[in-house]
This record gives sequence, structure tokens and C-alpha cells, in this order.
Amino acid sequence: MLSYAYAVLSRWLPYPLNLIGALIALLVASLAIVAVIPIIIGWVDRKYGARIQSRWGPTYVGPFGLLQNVADLIKLLGKRVITTNVDILSYTFVPIALTAAAFLMILIIPWGGPNLSIVNIPYNLLFIYVAMAVSPLLILLAGWSENNKYAIIGGFRGATQIATYELALIVTILSVTILSGSYNINDIVAGQSSVWYVVYLPLAFILFITAGYAVVERDPFDIPEATQELLAGWKVEYSGLRYGLFLLSDYVKIFMLSMLVVYLFLGGWNGPLLPAFVWFWIKTIVTMMILLTPRWVYPRVRIDQLVKFGWNWMLPLAIINLLAVGMVVFV
Repeated sequence: MLSYAYAVLSRWLPYPLNLIGALIALLVASLAIVAVIPIIIGWVDRKYGARIQSRWGPTYVGPFGLLQNVADLIKLLGKRVITTNVDILSYTFVPIALTAAAFLMILIIPWGGPNLSIVNIPYNLLFIYVAMAVSPLLILLAGWSENNKYAIIGGFRGATQIATYELALIVTILSVTILSGSYNINDIVAGQSSVWYVVYLPLAFILFITAGYAVVERDPFDIPEATQELLAGWKVEYSGLRYGLFLLSDYVKIFMLSMLVVYLFLGGWNGPLLPAFVWFWIKTIVTMMILLTPRWVYPRVRIDQLVKFGWNWMLPLAIINLLAVGMVVFV
């Protein structure tokens, strides 16, 4: 998409103005996507959860409550930011860094076709994983910066949980890359033109969804926040725009997880009859609705149960799966 915008602007603008214009256009488009995705997914999440629990969800602001999240965003922007007894540098840096990581993922992930990424780079799967993997350090830093015992406990819980399940996540991703022979999402999707990898790797599919769910801290794995115990955990001292940035990055991560499940295991944009772009979005929307469900159905597990499950079951099963794939491919 960057090359396309550059080619269009080259008809009217000389170099380097055409390049600068293309970069600005894609920057604005990416920021718009980052802003709109949480609003839409947040509304769907709230209405869907309300229906599961026999409630109405947002109803008053806009038709069907569609503008409720916009109203909430405006309210957050007007909130007073209190920074008493915090380390202001790290306190401000963490939400910006998490948003920048979400922005990076938006930039490099394909949006339903091999030529539909905003910036096309090799090894884009590796870059997306790195953008998701910075969370433990940032969460720990956020908890420390707030100078609050509940925030510090939440920060340690978050770092422990994500570090535990990221190991299983990266081992599972390795099994897919070994089978496809590439860290590029386009190549991985091309390798599923006839048979989806979920058929070859059903165990990896289950492990990836479970580990990814824990990494993005969705219920029932919201132990770092634990509202009843830690008063929102490592976010307890955040308010206003900074807190809004956390919400934004959370919904972008659940959206990215849905897209990665489709790309790695469900054939990406491959499918019969319908256009590739349509197939991709059908799969992504269905996957995202499935991923949104556990929050409203299952209770939170204890931190010791979660960590033991990660070390005793998730990681060993991921390693066994990786060894099995390696034996099939290389032996």
C-alpha cells in the first residue's frame, strides 16, 4: 500500500515530496484504524457479553448504543490526570509504548490479501510477535511507576503470566514456521492453499489460542488486573487519556490474535467461490467472536493454577508438538 500511494502521488509531486506525502497518508490511515478498531470491537464485546448474560448492554447513546464507546472516549479525554507520587517518566512512557506496539502491528500485518499490508516487510510474523512480546517488561514498569502496592502486585502477576505463556506461544509459532518454511505471513498462507494447517496441527491450534489468550490478558486470564482483588491491578493509578491508551492496545491485541489464528491455521484468505478478501474477513470475524466468548462465560482462575498449567502442560505439549513437526519435515 505504501508503494501504491507513492506511485499515485508521483504523478503530481516530485521526489521527495511524493514519498513524504505517501508516508503521511499511510500514517493517518494507520492512526485512524488504531482509533476505530477499539471503538467497534468494544461495542461488539459489550453487546455480545450482555446478550450472553441476559442484559441489554449499551442502549442510550446512538442507535443500539453504537456511540457509547465514543462517548466514553470523550469522557476519558476530559478526566483529570493525577500524578501524585508516581515516576512521571515511566508512568507516561508505558501507555505510549504499548500503543506504539499496536500501531506497529497494524502497519505490517496483511489486511486480507498478499498486497494489502500498509508496509510490506519480510519476516513480518517475527516482527508482530516481537511487538506483542514487549508487554511483560512494560507491565512491570507500569506497576512500579505508580508507587502503589496493588499496582506492583498486578505488575508482577502480569509479567509472570505473560512470560509463562509466551514461551508456549513462540514454540507453537515455530512449529508453523517449520511446516511452512517461512516467517512471512504471505508464504504461510500460500502453504495452506490446499489444506489448512489446523488439519495438520490441531494441538498447535489449541495451544496457540490458549497461550495467546493468556498473553492478551483476557478473562478468565485477567489475573494481573483482578478487579475484585487488586482494584484493576497494574492500571489502578491510571486515568484519562493514558488509561484510554491501555484500552486501545488491549482491543488491538485481541484483534491481532484473531487475525493471526486465521493466518497461521485457518488458511488466511484462501477459500472457494468468494473473493479472497471476503473469505479472510469472514474467518476473522467468526474467530474474534469465539475469542470474545470466554470472558463472559468462565470465572477467573487463580494465579498459581494458571502458572502451573503453563509450565506443566502448555510448554511441554508445545515442545512435543514442535519435535513431532520437526521429525515429519526433516526426517
